[in-house]
Amino acid sequence: MKKKLLQSEFLKNVITLMSGTAIAQAIPVLISPILSRLYTPEDFGVLALFMSIAAVISVIATGRYELAIMLPEKKRDAYNVLALSLLFTFIVSVFTFILVVIFKKPVAIFFEEPGIEPWLYFLPIVVLFAGMYQAFNYWSTRHKTFKRNAAGRVSQSTVMSATNLGMGVAKAGSSGLILGYILGQVVAALVLGWQTLIHLKEIRKEITRKEIIENAKKYKNFLKINTPHAFLDSLQNNGIIYLIMFFFSKLILGSYSFAFRILKAPVGLIGNAIYQVFYQKATEALKEGREIQTLVRRIYRNLFLIGFPVFFLLFLFARPVFTFVFGEEWKISGEIAQILIPWLFLNFIASPVSCIAIIMNKQREAMFITFADITFKVIAIVIGGISNDFKLAFIIMSVLCSSLLIFALFWYYKIAKTESAKTY
Repeated sequence: MKKKLLQSEFLKNVITLMSGTAIAQAIPVLISPILSRLYTPEDFGVLALFMSIAAVISVIATGRYELAIMLPEKKRDAYNVLALSLLFTFIVSVFTFILVVIFKKPVAIFFEEPGIEPWLYFLPIVVLFAGMYQAFNYWSTRHKTFKRNAAGRVSQSTVMSATNLGMGVAKAGSSGLILGYILGQVVAALVLGWQTLIHLKEIRKEITRKEIIENAKKYKNFLKINTPHAFLDSLQNNGIIYLIMFFFSKLILGSYSFAFRILKAPVGLIGNAIYQVFYQKATEALKEGREIQTLVRRIYRNLFLIGFPVFFLLFLFARPVFTFVFGEEWKISGEIAQILIPWLFLNFIASPVSCIAIIMNKQREAMFITFADITFKVIAIVIGGISNDFKLAFIIMSVLCSSLLIFALFWYYKIAKTESAKTY
């Protein structure tokens, strides 16, 4: 009976997050046929470039200490880890501003995109609020206030989409897309962290400089190991943007970015929700000495059954669907989408349980998988670029990264054993 109740709670929390994620994902997808006629592939290429630069910095803004918010048994320690995460975010944001002042022009020249230069001044703001969002997201997960997590995602998507539409009608070009992205980040962080911020006076009583330092030392692996790992992981997703821009054109970059934007909707809908709930449930189970390998196996099975029909249909009809729904100029997006389907399907299954590496303190080993993934993607784009064939680049990338994900799925399952865990 207890087991059934736990499973029921798991499902309930997943559904809560999925409902918010579904709305958040549905809004931009539903308006995509409109946006594809208000903006060009080149506009989406500039947005992809700005987002990739912001994402690479934002992912390390907290020193990855936000992941440790889940781990302390004492609430007071968790408060100090939260404070540590926010402190790191502020420092990284200031450092980002300094870098922008120094390198804004060289960056614009390197990417041959002068229009992005003034927007680089907004990078510190994006980094600050993205870091806040990450910290408050895990704080909310720790307290199982999953409705708040869902509200943050919906508000981000709503504000971003409304801004994109309004600025698109005003023919603002790529600036409308970038502004929507920035405002979405700000609003999401404030919505998610509001309940914590209004009780700041009471929370400050729980936070001391000594305890912040103690927790920083206790969870130092997040800074020493997971931060470079996260940076590499971000490069594997965003560094590809720089390579595509270098070897091909804004048209190919924008087409890839748009295809990925549409395809990641089903991946994010279920995957992100399960990731957060699984992280909380698995951490709790290990503290109580319970086994989680069965839960991992069940997640694999259910995600395969849910995802296979959807991704199979996308694999068959992505090209004509993209052309019909979004317009003839997005035909290349459909071709790229079709090529990437196998990789995204396996990622859909693997990403929700990837936190096992953190829970089991196997971050160092996980970093090698990330490094291999980056290497495969670089090889694929370089070969395609030298051959002047973007399809070849994405085919090689899809095959190599799919093979790596199959290995990762076996590895996650293998290390999901209580007796083999080296936890904190």
